[in-house]
Amino acid sequence: MDETRSFAPLLLVLALAFLVPLLLGRLKSIRLPIVVGEILAGILIGRSGLGWVNAHDPVLELLSEFGFVFLMFLSGMEIDFSSLGSLGGGNPRNPAQAGKRTLGPLQIGGMSFIITLTLSAIIGLVLVRLELARNPWMVALILSTTSLGVVLPVLKERGLSVGRYGQTILVAALIADFATMLLITILVAILSHGLNFEILLVGILFLAFLLVYRLGHLFFNQWSALRQAINELSHATAQIKVRAAFTMMLIFVALSDFLGVEIILGAFLAGAIVALLRTPEDADLGHQLEAIGFGFFIPIFFIQVGAEFNLRAILVAPEYLILAPVLLLAAMAVKMLPALLMAKIYALREALAAGALLSSRLSLIIAASAIGLELGAISEAMNAEILLVAVVTVTLGPVLFNRILPAASPADSKPVILVGAGQLGLEVASRLRDHKEPVYLVDQDEGNVEKARQRGFDAQVGNLEDPDDTLAERLDQAAALICTYNDPEKNYRACYIAHTVFGIDHIVADVSSPKDISRFEALGVTPINAALDRAALLELLVRNPDMFKLLTQAKDSKAILEVDVSNPACARKSLQEVALPGDVLILALRRDGELIVPHGDTRIELGDHVTLVGSQECIDEARHLFTYLD
Repeated sequence: MDETRSFAPLLLVLALAFLVPLLLGRLKSIRLPIVVGEILAGILIGRSGLGWVNAHDPVLELLSEFGFVFLMFLSGMEIDFSSLGSLGGGNPRNPAQAGKRTLGPLQIGGMSFIITLTLSAIIGLVLVRLELARNPWMVALILSTTSLGVVLPVLKERGLSVGRYGQTILVAALIADFATMLLITILVAILSHGLNFEILLVGILFLAFLLVYRLGHLFFNQWSALRQAINELSHATAQIKVRAAFTMMLIFVALSDFLGVEIILGAFLAGAIVALLRTPEDADLGHQLEAIGFGFFIPIFFIQVGAEFNLRAILVAPEYLILAPVLLLAAMAVKMLPALLMAKIYALREALAAGALLSSRLSLIIAASAIGLELGAISEAMNAEILLVAVVTVTLGPVLFNRILPAASPADSKPVILVGAGQLGLEVASRLRDHKEPVYLVDQDEGNVEKARQRGFDAQVGNLEDPDDTLAERLDQAAALICTYNDPEKNYRACYIAHTVFGIDHIVADVSSPKDISRFEALGVTPINAALDRAALLELLVRNPDMFKLLTQAKDSKAILEVDVSNPACARKSLQEVALPGDVLILALRRDGELIVPHGDTRIELGDHVTLVGSQECIDEARHLFTYLD
C-alpha cells in the first residue's frame, strides 16, 4: 500500500485520543483539561518530539480540518439566542437611572471587546516594530479571542451559567468569539485580495444565514407533517436529525469556500442556525453531535495541532524565549483590564474572576494563528508562542477563576424572592421558612411589608420594574422567584423582568386565569392555577396519601429537596458509591429532560437534577454533598 495512504498514523492518534482522558482521570491533582493533554500528546509524537507522525499526512490533514470545522459548528450551537435579546440594559423601564445598574451584559460585552481589541492592537504594533511579528492586526485579533467552549463548562460546573453574572460572562465570551471570527474573515479577504468588492462577499454569507433560518423555521417548525416525519426517522438507523445537521454544516462550509470566506465563520453560522431551529424535542441532537465530534474528529484536530508544533523555531531565536512570558502576560492583561467594567455591577472579586476566565483561549486562537501563519502574517516561531499561550491560559484561566471566586458554602444559600406579601405570599413564605429556605419578600404595599416584618421575615417595599440597589443585589443572588400578586399583568411583568434582566431561571407564578397560562409558559415560568391544579392534588391525595402529606406538611420531620449536581467529586459515581448522609434517599433523577428511575448502578453526572427525601438535617448535608465544591 502507498505510504501516503497508510492508516497507521491515524491508529496512533486515535489510540492517544483514547488514552489521554484515562491518564488525566488518574491524575486528579493536576486537573489538566483533556484538550491540553491531547495537544501535549501531539507534541510528543510530532515534529518536536519523537517524529512518529508526519504533520502533512493526507488522512490526518483531512480529518483534522474537519474536526476544526466541527468544533466551530458546535461552538455556534452553544449560543442561547433566547437570552440575548433581553440582556441589553440594566433597567428596562428606566435606562437613564443613575447607579451601578445602567450597564447590561450586552453593553459590558461590547465595551470589553472594544477595549480588548484596542489593547491588543497596541501590543501588535509593538511586536511589529520589534520585528517579532509581521501584521499588527492579525496579532490583535489573535490576542482578542477567548474560548466559549471553556467558559461555558466552567460556569456550568459552578452552577453560575443561568444567573445574571454567568450570563454576563457568557455574552462577553460570545461577542469576543463571534466578532473575532468575523474580523479575521474580513482581514483574510483584505490580505488575500486587497481592499476590493470581494470583502462584500462576507455579506452574502449572512444573507444565506437569514434565508436558511427563515426557510428552516417555516418548513421544520411550522410544517407539522414534516416535523412528524423527521421525529419518526430519528431512530438508530436513520438518525435524520444528525444527517440534517451535517448537511447544514457542509452547505455553509462549501458556500464559505466558494465565496473565498474563512470556513470557520460558515461553520459557526451553521451551528447557530441549528441552535435557532432546535425545539425541546431535539434535546438529544446536541449530545449526539458532541459525541461524534469530541469522540472522534475534534481530538484528531488537537493532537495534530501538537504534532505540528515547532519547538525548534523558538529555541533557535533567543528573542522568542524572552517573548513567551511577555506574550502570556499581555494575553492575560487584555482580558483582565476590560473585565473591570463589571465592577460597576458586581464586586471587584467577581470582575477579576471573570477576566481570568475570559483569558482562557483554545480552539479559536489556535485556528486564528494557523490562518495567520498560512497567510504569512506571523512567523512560525510566533505561531509556536501562541500555541504555548493557548495551553497555559486554558489551564490557568479556570484555576484562577475558582481561586479568585471561591464556591459559596451551603450556609450562604441563595434566597427565594417572593413578590407579593399578601395572605398567599405570607403563607408560602412561612412554609419555605419551615423548610429552612431563606426567603426575601417584596411588595409595593407598605402595609403588607410591615405585616411580613412583624412575622419575622426579611422584606422591603419595592418594584421589580424600578429596583433600588438593595433589591437588585437580592435579585442577582436569587435561586428562585415566586409571584403571588392577584393582578396577572403585574405578575407577568415581574416574571418577565426577573427572567430577562436578572437571569433567574426558576420562576413560579400564581396565574388566576387559565387563558394566561400559555403566555407564562412561553416565558419559561411555571404557572400555578388553582382551578386546574385542584384535580391533580385530589388525585395525588387519593392515590399517594403519604406522598401528599410529605409534600404539604412542613412540620413533619421529613423534607423533599430538588438539587442540581455541581460538585465534580460526585460525578461519574454510582449511587451505591455515594455516601448519602443519614436517612436521605434519591427518589428520582432527571438528565437532559429525561426522567430516570435510580438504582444502585445508576451513575451521577454533572448537571443531573436529583430529588432527595429525608430528615431536614440530613437533607441539608445532602445539599452540601451534591453542590459544594470542596
